[in-house]
Amino acid sequence: MIIEKYAGFSKDGKVFPVPSNTVCNDSLKRISQLIDCLKEKKVTFHLARHTFATLFLSEGVPLESLSKMLGHKNISTTQIYAKILNEKVGKDMEKVAENFKNMEGSFMSRF
Repeated sequence: MIIEKYAGFSKDGKVFPVPSNTVCNDSLKRISQLIDCLKEKKVTFHLARHTFATLFLSEGVPLESLSKMLGHKNISTTQIYAKILNEKVGKDMEKVAENFKNMEGSFMSRF
């Protein structure tokens, strides 16, 4: 239904009109200035793609599907996002392990 809605909208044969990187970055800059927590951050199209990829992977979207969504020709390009996600998981697990050690120590000291 979405493709039908936009049929003929783009003049270059693509399904959707594709703005330039500059146009995207200018739009993101205007949007980010309206949001208090983003006013001081540099929000770019690259950052938006990176955020999209990381969020979708963390929600369980298969790497193969994400690769297609991002338009990567080689899945190894998409695997970079999975590596970043794995590093984050490792760091988070280290925090949890430390908390468990503290809990265990507290529990064992009662006996």
